[in-house]
Parts: sequence; C-alpha cells; structure tokens
Amino acid sequence: MTADPKPESASGLDYLSPDYYDVAYGWYTDDIPFYVEQAKQAGGPVLEVACGTGRVLLPVLEAGVDASGFDLRPGFLEVLRRKALAAGLEAHVFQADMRDFTMPRRYALVAIPFRSFLHNLTTEDQLRTLRCCREHLEPGGRLLVDLFHPTFSRLVEPDGRWCLEKTYAHPETGAALSTWSTRTTDRVNQTMHVEMELRESGPRGATVLHRHAFDLRWIWKAEMELLLRTAGFTRWGVAGGFDGRPLLKDTDLMIWTAWKD
Repeated sequence: MTADPKPESASGLDYLSPDYYDVAYGWYTDDIPFYVEQAKQAGGPVLEVACGTGRVLLPVLEAGVDASGFDLRPGFLEVLRRKALAAGLEAHVFQADMRDFTMPRRYALVAIPFRSFLHNLTTEDQLRTLRCCREHLEPGGRLLVDLFHPTFSRLVEPDGRWCLEKTYAHPETGAALSTWSTRTTDRVNQTMHVEMELRESGPRGATVLHRHAFDLRWIWKAEMELLLRTAGFTRWGVAGGFDGRPLLKDTDLMIWTAWKD
C-alpha cells in the first residue's frame, strides 16, 4: 500500500451511497462463482443476508435459483430492484436487520457474503445474527459466512495514514478510479473505524467522488467456533478461500459453513 499525505476525512461520515456502491465494488467478482454454485447445489430456497445492490444476488437469480434477500438500507434495495427489472428478473427483497429478522419461509441455504457479518460490533449482535440465521434454516440447511482473517501487519499499522487500496476502471465510463482508506483500530475491542474515498484521476489530478465510513469488528478462528456453538450450531467447517483450500495462513480468507442438524 502507498501512503498519501492527504489530510484525514471529516468525522461523522455515512456508509457508502447506493449510487456509488457498484462503482466502488463492482470490480470484485472473486466470490460470485462460489456463491452461485453453492446456491445451485442447495436443493431449496436461498436467502442472502445484506444483499446490497445485488452484486451476488442477481447472478444467483440469473442462474435460476429460488433466492431472496434483505438489506438494512432501503436505498440499496431500490437500486437492486431497478437492476433486476432491467435484466428481466423478479427480485424478492426486503428491508430488515440481520440481528432481528423474520421471513415467512425456511431456507436450504442462508448466505452472508462479502464480510457483512463483521458489521456486528458486539458479541450479542453476532449471536443474535447467527441465531436468526439458524432459525430460518431448514433441517439440514447450511449457513455460509465469509470473513477475512486478521493479519498481524494490518493490526499494527499506524492509525490515520491514508493508503491506496485499489485502482480500477469506472464500469461505465472507463475513467481511472482509485480507492483510498484510513483506519483507526481498537485492538482491545477488536474494532476498526474505516474512512474511504473514491477518487477519479484526471489531467489536473484526482477528484474525490465520494467519501464514506464504516465500522467493523474482526473475528478470530477459535472465536467464530465459539460463536457458532453458542448460537446452536453443532457442526461447522472453515476453508481458507473460495477454492476450498485449507485455512493455513493469516492472509487467507475464512469461508465458514455451519449446518442445522
């Protein structure tokens, strides 16, 4: 990552605007084949938790899966519905909180992609989410959650330094974009406050298109096992990537599967 002398962003920023979500994260497709294949193999209805603008849910629907989703932010769901309509898809999506939701059916697969589970900032919120997900599974159904494993290098980075996260092209205009971030880490409570800027490069330098912020709480492997057990799961497994490789390094992902026996 590259340091940037730009001063810190103002505090009190909101989460990413739905109008910019696809611009900021549309480049990320590593998880889509995995979730589409898992949804096809589920053998029953699928629920996506924190479905956002449909980055994962729409490809699942395109694959012919009986899938629904929900998100906390209605603006994201409006974007998802517009995209589904344009693609000729019927999207059954709802506004709900992952910590306390009630759906009229049970599912063969409940998925929480793209590390959205980490927005639960307390143990109680984590357990409420896991219990809600388990309650909505059919007997024998599966919960899928993908997380990052906290790396030592990231945890010891100094706070307040702007770093380059990603460079990519605008999905519609082709303009050169970059994402920059600065973090404040609470190593005791395992939380991280992240402020991000989406910048567009031009002949006169970079223009900030959008600023946003969010908080997350990272989870260790043994901690996640305890959370799953406490939430009522008795069987689970973890892989180090979407290819199913073993979790061996702290730079791996954590792809968790838990079954409702």
